[in-house]
Amino acid sequence: MNDRYLSCLVSSLVRSRGGVTPAKMSNNIRRRRKSPLTDADGKLNTGEHEHLISSSSQAITRKDDTVTNPPIYNQREAKRSQPDIAFHVTKSAILRLVGFVYFIAFLGAYNQNRGLMGKNGLMPAHAYMDQLRQRFDSSLEGFLAKPTLYWFLESPLEDWHMEYTAVVGMVLSSFVVMGLDSWLVMAALWMLDFSIVTVAEGATEFYSYGWESQLLETGFLAIWLCDLPSFGSFRGLFYDTPPSAPSLTVLWLFRWLCARISIGAGLIKLRGAQCWQDKTCLYYHFETQPIPSPMSFIFHFLPKSVLRRAVDLDYFVQLYTIWMVLLPGFHWTLTYLRRCGGFIQAGFMVNIILSGNFAFLNHLTIIPALAALDDACCPNWLKNFVYRKKKVSNSHLKSGTIRILVDLSLLVLIGMLSVPVVTNLLQLDGNHQVMNASFNSFKLVNSYGAFGSVGMSRYEPIISVSNDGQDWFEIELPCKPGRVERRPCFCAPYHYRLDWNIWFIGFKPHQAMLQRREQWMFSLVQHILADDTQSERPWLELLDKSAQDLLKKRVKYFKVDMYNYKMKDSLWNILIQQFRGSNAVWWTRTFEETLIRPVELQPSSGNLMYANLKVN
Repeated sequence: MNDRYLSCLVSSLVRSRGGVTPAKMSNNIRRRRKSPLTDADGKLNTGEHEHLISSSSQAITRKDDTVTNPPIYNQREAKRSQPDIAFHVTKSAILRLVGFVYFIAFLGAYNQNRGLMGKNGLMPAHAYMDQLRQRFDSSLEGFLAKPTLYWFLESPLEDWHMEYTAVVGMVLSSFVVMGLDSWLVMAALWMLDFSIVTVAEGATEFYSYGWESQLLETGFLAIWLCDLPSFGSFRGLFYDTPPSAPSLTVLWLFRWLCARISIGAGLIKLRGAQCWQDKTCLYYHFETQPIPSPMSFIFHFLPKSVLRRAVDLDYFVQLYTIWMVLLPGFHWTLTYLRRCGGFIQAGFMVNIILSGNFAFLNHLTIIPALAALDDACCPNWLKNFVYRKKKVSNSHLKSGTIRILVDLSLLVLIGMLSVPVVTNLLQLDGNHQVMNASFNSFKLVNSYGAFGSVGMSRYEPIISVSNDGQDWFEIELPCKPGRVERRPCFCAPYHYRLDWNIWFIGFKPHQAMLQRREQWMFSLVQHILADDTQSERPWLELLDKSAQDLLKKRVKYFKVDMYNYKMKDSLWNILIQQFRGSNAVWWTRTFEETLIRPVELQPSSGNLMYANLKVN
């Protein structure tokens, strides 16, 4: 009787731990009559029996709490071993995508910042940093007002400081993409990116885009999505410990970010250009966007009835369904609605990515939408990948004291900083809605919005140089429209900052945009005409390869003309022309006006002066 009872008990233990079969275990016990579980007469040892029951209970508890290298994932096993709602795959996807966007941002900074704002660049940043040092009494005071690590340099800001910042950022973000989701690495990435953005925003116009602050806000939340260190345990600081479940508070803050981005974009359209009310903005948007891609030539030539319905889709996604991502998961109906909201937002961003080159804006906007999705939305192979990588906790209720305090503090902080943002969105202060604005020096909560106004015509500044004033050669940028037969490029999520900035000159009045916003153009004129071809010319890397070859020799004259560009035909017809051996023409253009008349350098002073040439 004792053997039968013991066999049942051990079978239960074996099933909970895995291992040899109950039959084999029972045979082994019968062969070994003298066991720690029985006395000399074969009777059950009560003390050992209780110890075994306790061990079995603990094993079952550990089984429910932690999954270590689970077998191949299938639906039946998932129902037995995983809770209905888990966010481990969501957490991994969010952190890896944040790392990816960081890498793209730092790559662009490494390739372009020396030419944009280096000492020999178009708008040097070192002078701005020197001015900041004079304004503040201490580095700490300056850091709190204008956060950047460059405050703590013993020497003035140099080009290599910014380059090293970008290199370290690329290395650390690569680790995150590969799965090193450490809070310390994420905090370092946030501060490195902040250091570049602070200086660039103050010294230039090349970082005046909403996605700079959006990346900083997203990166800040990503720090707290990571597992916090076990400060109460010395071993927890240095040894691998099972990660805790993703913080539901932080996931909800990501959803709040998603809601603010979408609502801001929807309201700015509703209150913006009349064409949004007339549902005609998309007649022009794909043609006049900053950097069209070949796919833009499909969207632009869609039937106007489809483009009008696409405006309705904008409002549907950004205003009418965004509330779904904020729903709690108290009931399966709410959970499914929240998942639908996340898919709608992410899918809409994928659609925009296909329609043109918008730097990393839409890739970045997908990230907070993922917080509305849980692991049940993911394919089995993806769940296998995440669950096999490391031990993961299945309990959302087991939160340490540090995590609870951090979540509460973060919730209060974001709530307080959201007040001016919500006031701006709802226009409670009587002012117009401000797009892409920050209301605190650390950019923790910001307002967003894009394309509240849409140009109905595309005007391109075309830069030309000449040696004799008769034969003019156009200077191409990497991706902006230039020669009409030049194929548009795919460059997103990479951000060609000079290509984007020159696009703003196309807004009328062109002279006002040039004088007030894009003053770097005058610096470019000076560099092209004055630079010795043997000296360091980092700004040359900002131009197309054809322009770099052209400017290897010194030129004498410089001018800028404005042209009106229109898409020639749909992508399908252009591809058919190429297939038949014809030269494809992507654009048609007509001369609009001369923005900068031909200029040259005065031989004596080196200052710019108008050349005595006939303007064509």
